[in-house]
Amino acid sequence: MSAARIDIAIAGAGLVGACAAQALAACGFRIALIERAAPADDAATPAADYDLRVSAISPRSRTLLEALGVWSRLDPARVCSYEQMEIWHQHGGARIGFDAVELARGDLGAIVENRELQRALYAACRQQASIEWCQPDRVAAIAGHDDTGIAIRLESGRVLEAGLLLAADGRGSPTRALAGIAVQSGRYGQTAFVANVDTREPHRDTAYQRFLATGPLAFLPLANGQSAIVWSCDDALAADLAEADDAAFCAALGAAFEHRLGEIIGTSERLSFALGWHGCPNWVEDRVVLIGDAAHSVHPLAGQGVNLGFSDVESLAGLLSGGPDSMTRKALRRYERARKSETWLATRGLGGLKWLYGLEQQPLTGLRDLGMRAVANSPWIRRSLMQKATENLT
Repeated sequence: MSAARIDIAIAGAGLVGACAAQALAACGFRIALIERAAPADDAATPAADYDLRVSAISPRSRTLLEALGVWSRLDPARVCSYEQMEIWHQHGGARIGFDAVELARGDLGAIVENRELQRALYAACRQQASIEWCQPDRVAAIAGHDDTGIAIRLESGRVLEAGLLLAADGRGSPTRALAGIAVQSGRYGQTAFVANVDTREPHRDTAYQRFLATGPLAFLPLANGQSAIVWSCDDALAADLAEADDAAFCAALGAAFEHRLGEIIGTSERLSFALGWHGCPNWVEDRVVLIGDAAHSVHPLAGQGVNLGFSDVESLAGLLSGGPDSMTRKALRRYERARKSETWLATRGLGGLKWLYGLEQQPLTGLRDLGMRAVANSPWIRRSLMQKATENLT
């Protein structure tokens, strides 16, 4: 069987893989997008129930999605921009409030269902003549490589010859394993629960984050008036919550949230998953490049992780904007160095927050509270933190 020649093959058409396909097609590359799941109906009417997996899309990520023609494809009735954020912790009285007004912006970000964002990305990709879908299919083997390209055999038996193979197939990345790229990983000793809940009081387009000794709890505003929760808690507490009925779960959730929005009066089904981290010493190996969760993961906190993946896409597309001639080893190493640096800070920083806010011993709790008060009382510090957050990863 003769090999089909394309510029870049992408394994995995999730949020980051589909975004990468759209961004690199816009740079003039011929793309093969390989996805193991069967095709879905991109034009289907969104489900009445909201997706339990949502993302807090940063202004930087939104700018990228706007430039790629994706953001305009979202159903505006399913997008909730949040204008304020409140952060506080269990041990101490300090609270930090962030407001978009301080940055002269309309909002600090937007909460979007992963399912709706995936639909918009697929719709945009299917309009690109330079993106060929290999679906349902998957990478079965790397058949060979040299300094200019890589041969890929798919499970269907088809063979592709490409300048690059991007591994965008998630945390367990089979493509990463086929390329022999090592991964380092560990557990946080926590489990995350996600659900959409109804509260007695409106969320007021505000995102809330409370740090407890057992883990962080986020309430994220949804466009239908509900709040999406991400409740990360130590495994012992998680075991109890997993056995609780809806009424008991809502009662425990309300208490953990200090009833900031009043009584929790209803909940969707709950999903839970164990929390861990991983990272890779090498992101580039023999014409295979890692992006998104194939390369890194962070503590979920408030649904921010996808922004790191979109930043991977933005960085790689920028370095390869010159077309096929720009796919040099030097450019790929520049991508690796830049993104490893930013994601290392995010991984260590978010993991560090989990540790810091879990401390219950004096005088550390007093120092932590003092630091939060300093941020809360300084408009300059708050603006600096918000500027960093909205222009970089979050």
